[in-house]
Amino acid sequence: MSESQKLFEQAHRLMRKSSGGSVLTDAANLMKEAADAGHSGAANNYGMMLQYGRGISEDLTKARHYYLQAAQAGLPEGQFNIGFMELHGLGGETDIKAAWKWFVIAGKAGDTDACTHLGRMHMLGEGCPQDFDQARRWWRLGAERGDSRCAYNLGVAHAGGHGAPPDFVEALRWFRLAGDLGNTDARAQINKLAAIMTQDEIAAARA
Repeated sequence: MSESQKLFEQAHRLMRKSSGGSVLTDAANLMKEAADAGHSGAANNYGMMLQYGRGISEDLTKARHYYLQAAQAGLPEGQFNIGFMELHGLGGETDIKAAWKWFVIAGKAGDTDACTHLGRMHMLGEGCPQDFDQARRWWRLGAERGDSRCAYNLGVAHAGGHGAPPDFVEALRWFRLAGDLGNTDARAQINKLAAIMTQDEIAAARA
């Protein structure tokens, strides 16, 4: 086991048994040491501790630096986090196109938060060309990976006819999946659709 991995695991052990105070500060110091030794997971975790002031003073500029380190090392969570920082101008300048590029890399690697954001960005044309098909493709990818937000957004897109004629059968299918995945808003949408759909359409959605 590498030294950076040992430090990373020590930090996690402290974090699990800490409710704050000096123990959490010790965990943050160990996480920083592991990150500075090249551990990508530690870089991402230390970035989060800096972003939210966990065991250390909040510092968005440094958080952005450590997220970038994790992202450049190929960690999907770090790629999403640096993209989020750039999208919202946290710890530095706003760069929506750069955020989109990081989200694409993270989304292809399986990060569902990135899929959620990419769908919205393509739907609105934010940082990329407006492309309803691409928006749906990213949300479908996230939904198939078990993300309730992506499934819900697909339901909205199909029900509202964004970029295509409304398809209530398909919308109902995605809202049902969103509900099964724990989305608490899906039930209201299911009820609304059921009130205006025929029994044949409802049966088709269940098939």
